[in-house]
Amino acid sequence: MSLSTRIEAPRGRKPIDCAVGILRRDMRETLTKGGTDNVIRVALDDALPPERYTARVTEREILLTCGDDLGAVYALLSVSERGLGVQPLGWWIGLEPKKRECALIPCQSWQSPAYKVRFRCWFANDEVLFTGWHSDEAARVGVWRRLFETILRCGGNMVIAGTDREYDGRMLNDIALDMGLWLTQHHTELLGARMFARVYPDLQPSYTLYPDLFEGLWREAAEHYKGRRVVYAVGFRGQGDRAFWHDEGGFDTDEARGAMISRVIRRQMELVRAVSPDAVFATNLYGEMMALYRQGHLHIPPEVIRIWGDNGFGRMVSRRQNNHNPRTDAMPAADEPGQNGIYYHVSFYDLQAANHITMLQIPPQMIADELRAVLDRNGGTLWNVNVGSVKPHVFMLDLIRRMWTEGSYQADRAAKEFAETYLGCADAAPLLTGYAESAVHYGPHADDRAGDQYYHFPLRALARALLRGETDQAVPSLAWAAGLDSYRDQALRLARVAEPGIASWGRYEARCRQVIAGQGEDAATRMRETLLLPAVIHRAGCEGLYAFCQACVHALNEETLQAYLWTDRALRANREALAAMGQTRGRFAHVFDNDCFVGVGLTCQVLSGVRAWLRIRGDGELLYDWEKRYLIAPEETRVMLQTHRTAQLSDDELCLRLRGEVALVKAF
Repeated sequence: MSLSTRIEAPRGRKPIDCAVGILRRDMRETLTKGGTDNVIRVALDDALPPERYTARVTEREILLTCGDDLGAVYALLSVSERGLGVQPLGWWIGLEPKKRECALIPCQSWQSPAYKVRFRCWFANDEVLFTGWHSDEAARVGVWRRLFETILRCGGNMVIAGTDREYDGRMLNDIALDMGLWLTQHHTELLGARMFARVYPDLQPSYTLYPDLFEGLWREAAEHYKGRRVVYAVGFRGQGDRAFWHDEGGFDTDEARGAMISRVIRRQMELVRAVSPDAVFATNLYGEMMALYRQGHLHIPPEVIRIWGDNGFGRMVSRRQNNHNPRTDAMPAADEPGQNGIYYHVSFYDLQAANHITMLQIPPQMIADELRAVLDRNGGTLWNVNVGSVKPHVFMLDLIRRMWTEGSYQADRAAKEFAETYLGCADAAPLLTGYAESAVHYGPHADDRAGDQYYHFPLRALARALLRGETDQAVPSLAWAAGLDSYRDQALRLARVAEPGIASWGRYEARCRQVIAGQGEDAATRMRETLLLPAVIHRAGCEGLYAFCQACVHALNEETLQAYLWTDRALRANREALAAMGQTRGRFAHVFDNDCFVGVGLTCQVLSGVRAWLRIRGDGELLYDWEKRYLIAPEETRVMLQTHRTAQLSDDELCLRLRGEVALVKAF
């Protein structure tokens, strides 16, 4: 291949046109010279199954014989990977393919894989990091195009393009369709329709009261996507990602609730089939839907794909919601009728202990074994994978790619291949497989391992109760993590969980730095952002939570100065994590600016407020007692003709100076 290589493909077919454009761009970015006149030729042959292709290389030609448009897309992207070295997930990790004069591809043949999963979907859910990454609209759309391209490079064929995207959702969906992807929807945006509460903000979102308005929105969506590649999500939930009966009364029994959802599903299917008779449907057995289905109250037509949900921590059990964690089995039964799939998280958001800005903290082999069990249980019709904002989760997305392609995974081998391909360093493989072993355990189950949210949501809950004077009782929302014995006991329990993580993540961080030290700048940058940054976030998070728990107990003991200094210690740890997040450069500069789902910056604000409050409580009416007691020469404190000679120190400066004079004392 050279810059002279021509690409001949059927014209006027948008997916193929887009893939040809991607391959030409890759050629321009990797090749530097022209050469022999040769051709990459795309031929459609309906004797091949959909999405399949064969490639045959001769001296003058690469012939790609494809079953359909999507097969042609995969074929063209396979040439980019094999011939130009463009790796499926490389863009998201900052891996640039090597430039060369031309690319030599041996005279050989290859063919498309036989995927183990029929519909292979990425759900860019809670994609909040995309919001702060770019201010320019064209750049934001460019990120979404890269996301769709990456799905295709990974062998995916479906996408849910974000959550409740009021302004650009339809545009992004149309781009994805043009690139050859199928669309589906999640459990709150049924049929791809606009949300009732957005269109009719002044009306109660009640299907009982306004069936015509709901059905009007569903008809609108059915008309928009008529004849296109869509798996329509059917079901019925409330407008705030919750059970519908919170929005309308009269459904006080499980029988009535199941009957209502069953009726709505049938009606939604009727409306879609009126314009798309061959439409494909799926429903998410998520939250209350699973309970109703298990109880026999929810009746789903046999042709509807059933999507079973994991708990956000790698296991196919029901998710914890607030303090309720029944861990109901959510794996399709071995004899489950019909077609089945899963909704699976590599990124999760539960306001408690999930991962969002760091990699999933569950051992990769444990995840692969769970997914293998899904395939063994007839769960390979549709995999909807929650990928969050993609960037922090590349290693786990490689695992998913391997599982839906091959159906198997061997962690040590896969980590070595990933380390060599994406990080340029085989020595990084043990860091990939060992990452989860550094995580702290907050519960009795193997998957009860703390993600990045664990260090922040409980901390802010403790801080709120402290400032509101509510420490005479336990914080109700922390029952799942620390019981309900007392506020003091909750602080002690959280500290006991966090403290081992200071050491375990510290050791992991040190190993990362040791491996990075021997690398060139490009590889070192990728390793810093992929491995070292999450290590810092976790280690600093453990330090911050532990230190603030110490501060809380000191505050309960009326040891205000110690509470003040321990709060400062927690603040410094979180500022370290925030600074590390701000060190991303180049393509990923500002990628963490809109961290609103973990809120490291918010935690810093909260801790600054607690620190200021503690000073007001303990530093005297003039906010000068601690400075006078510990930082002023003794004779100055005895011969004092003025209250003070200089402006009172800021909290940052006062803490900096007090560190050298007042030792931190543990409260427990």
